[in-house]
This record gives sequence, C-alpha cells and structure tokens, in this order.
Amino acid sequence: MKAATLTLVFLIIFGVTATLCAGVGGPVQRCLCAGVLLPRVKRQNIGKMEVFLSSPSCPKTEIVTTLKRTGQKLCLDPDGKQGQMILKQKIVKLPKRGPKRARGKKKRQP
Repeated sequence: MKAATLTLVFLIIFGVTATLCAGVGGPVQRCLCAGVLLPRVKRQNIGKMEVFLSSPSCPKTEIVTTLKRTGQKLCLDPDGKQGQMILKQKIVKLPKRGPKRARGKKKRQP
C-alpha cells in the first residue's frame, strides 16, 4: 500500500510542477530579423524588398532586402533614414482591403 501511495504523491507533484513550468517561457517570437539591422543598403544591389508589419508572432516592423547577385537576405533598420523612407513608400502603396467593385460598364436591367 505504501508503494501505491508514494507513486500517487510523485505523480501529483510531477503534474503540478509541469503545469507551473509550462508558462515560464512566455510567447515565442518568430521574427525574421533577430540579428544585426543595417542602417542602409545600396539601391543598386537590392533585388527584392519585403516589408513585414508587426503581427502577433513578431511585435516589430521588419524590412528584409534580398541582394541581386548573391541572393543573400539582409535586414534593414526600420528606424533608420532609409528604412523610414521605404516604410512611407510602402504604406502608400499597400492595397486597400474591402469588397471589389465592378468598374466600367454597368449591367442593364431587363
């Protein structure tokens, strides 16, 4: 009987410890730009540029540039001068969300 009681106490302590330790780590951030942020990149070298606004998985705004020749991805500092200029341009060019409206000729009603 003592072995069963000891096993039950061990399982209860293990369960309580596992439950309390599960929330210690906090939410995982999945940001693309975890390392060094460059203040600027030469425009001639930029092949592709992507802007990722803050989201639940990453609270930071990120600017990822892909170089033409090497295909290397670099992170641009969004608080820097070049980053601010890019964000202003990208925010203006973002598509508007909402229902699509038919443009042009209107259908006749019979």
